[in-house]
Amino acid sequence: MSLYSIDIKNFRGIKELNLTDFARVNLFVGKNNCGKTSILESIFLSIGISNPQLAINIDTFRGLLHDENDDFNFIFYNLDPSNKISIKTQFVNPSQYRHLNINPILSTSQKNIKIDSSTSLSSISTTASDKGISGVNFEFSVKSLSQSKDNFLKASIEVNPGGIKIQQSKDYIEKVTGVYLNSRTISQELHSRLDKIIQKKEQKKFIKTLKLIDPRISELSLGSKNMIYFDIGIERLIPIQLMGDGISRLLSILVTIANAENGLVLVDEIENGLHASALELLWGLIKEAAHTYNVQIFATTHSLECVKTFSDSFNSELLEKDISRLYRIEKSQNDIFSTAKYNSEVLKAAIESNWEVR
Repeated sequence: MSLYSIDIKNFRGIKELNLTDFARVNLFVGKNNCGKTSILESIFLSIGISNPQLAINIDTFRGLLHDENDDFNFIFYNLDPSNKISIKTQFVNPSQYRHLNINPILSTSQKNIKIDSSTSLSSISTTASDKGISGVNFEFSVKSLSQSKDNFLKASIEVNPGGIKIQQSKDYIEKVTGVYLNSRTISQELHSRLDKIIQKKEQKKFIKTLKLIDPRISELSLGSKNMIYFDIGIERLIPIQLMGDGISRLLSILVTIANAENGLVLVDEIENGLHASALELLWGLIKEAAHTYNVQIFATTHSLECVKTFSDSFNSELLEKDISRLYRIEKSQNDIFSTAKYNSEVLKAAIESNWEVR
């Protein structure tokens, strides 16, 4: 199953945005604060449509910690929970429509009110409590092409002094795999994800793709303290730290794709930690791994060099020209979005005419 389109309303800095015609590999570009990361997060929420824990997870990706009720404001447009969030997506093969509404759960903490009988009241408010957001409700619908109406189910997450309370729907089980990677956490789970590949006895398929990094690699091994070793045909195994700059980043992306077979992988600021000379290898790895494991890729970048190598990689073979898309996102001062969509052939022509990424 792959994502074809998304319609976003009132999420983060996005008042309203619609994107369509996604391909196998999709890259979002634009200036800082134009909504690229928010698009990835919206896709992530739609993939995990029944999991309200993701409302906190996506803030954690940004380094935002939830220690106060109003921290749930972070996901609403203009930090205003009255702007209720709507995310609609269409998936294909098979066709499926998803609709997620996110609404605030209002909390009420009573004030301690002391009345002084010697003081006369000149006015009094009808509100005797402070209201904040203690959590959010997920109202979601997943339907096929043959269904005419949404059948909404509910899930919620709420934070209170006793801890986090999560209620999930027992009537829905998610079948689509989605993984989100950002620059802060890109390699933290590398060892455990490699271990899963070994447990599934998929080393041979994975080693075939690893040879794009270094043709000498014939095997990988896991050691204690999260150490990772490669066999490159010499007397001793080589630890990953000696395999060259950026290898952990490349391997993290590759391993994640291998663990998300038939699913979606979202990578924020995909060029982070990589020298410009490694970007051509990056897109070659992604093209090979996405095909091998049937994974759809969504990524963001600030780098024009990354865009150029992206264009070159997917222009190299005539039959593969339609498996990539680049979306240029621009936002005005009034939060009005404009987007431009490029396939690899059109993108190459645009770059040659001094097109700029920012």
